Amino acid sequence: MASIFRNNAVVAGKKTVKPEEEEKILELLARILDIMIIICTKDGRITYVSPNIDILGYVRNEALGKTLDELFNHPPQKSLQILPRGDETVKRLSRFSKKDGSFIWMVINASRLRDEEENREYGYVVTLREISLDTMESLQQRDKLSALGQLAAGIAHEIKNPLTSMKGFIQIMKADRKYNEEYLKIMELELERLESISQELMCFAKPNKNQWKVCNLGAILEKSIALLEGDIFRKRIQVIFHRDEEPIPVFCDEQKIKQVFINLIKNAMEAMESQGKIIIKASKEKESAVITVTDTGCGIPEELMSRIGQPFFTTKENGNGLGLMMCNKIIAEHNGSISVRSKMGVGTTFAVTLPIFRDQG
Repeated sequence: MASIFRNNAVVAGKKTVKPEEEEKILELLARILDIMIIICTKDGRITYVSPNIDILGYVRNEALGKTLDELFNHPPQKSLQILPRGDETVKRLSRFSKKDGSFIWMVINASRLRDEEENREYGYVVTLREISLDTMESLQQRDKLSALGQLAAGIAHEIKNPLTSMKGFIQIMKADRKYNEEYLKIMELELERLESISQELMCFAKPNKNQWKVCNLGAILEKSIALLEGDIFRKRIQVIFHRDEEPIPVFCDEQKIKQVFINLIKNAMEAMESQGKIIIKASKEKESAVITVTDTGCGIPEELMSRIGQPFFTTKENGNGLGLMMCNKIIAEHNGSISVRSKMGVGTTFAVTLPIFRDQG
């Protein structure tokens, strides 16, 4: 076992902590702090686990020698990425798979073990603490209320602008006692904007029943591109599509995933003022399917990157930011993620990652 006390091996009386004593200390800490303690080697193999791993349905010998992904992630999807990549400490709330296939929510902390005298790293220490369902529901409710408050503030702001504009034109027309066609055209555009916001919000809020099945992600992308061929031709945009020859199976709602791809491709088209190029790639990376949509547009300023995906934040002249918020919601429902990288004057890439379906039969 990699020693967690390597830098503190001398205690009162200059006595070195023996391996069996070290295990007793770790077991005592696990009981007192009500946490599970795991020690791994540099390559992530488990060399020690506290006895309370039985809450996951395992005995200690079943865990030794395995990686954390092998222990907690069955059937395998994307890597859990528990271990820190640098000197930082990983701390987050995650859902873990138990031996019987059920799930448990736990708070995880993971840090590197480092020998300061020899100036080298030799492993990791990981602690996990179970979160009760009551606590989980409380946290989820708090997050929902926070998101709802943010959304409500955005809706109020977005609706107020066109209403103020229309009210002003109506007052002018009443004062002039004249029919003004130009004012009516502007008011019609403002009403269309309100209708667009309403439709986007309805799509986000209504609980449509998912139609889950195993689909080929490459085929969904082809259908999505085909639906936009008219716009692609009119804007003289070149679309390059790279995909694996083998099918990329995912368990998903095909219509919702198609909605995500259409939204991302449309965003890429709108990011380019003149003729440009969109590169779409679909590939397998370990246990994940990765789809990237890259445009050659103007790019997104670095200071705005953290706001991408927030409701009513958009870099488009006539956008409202709800489309990407919907995409994030759909992909989260599919246990996936969306990331974005951009460079001013070069373009932007959105990457969608989804777990590949593995037939357990």
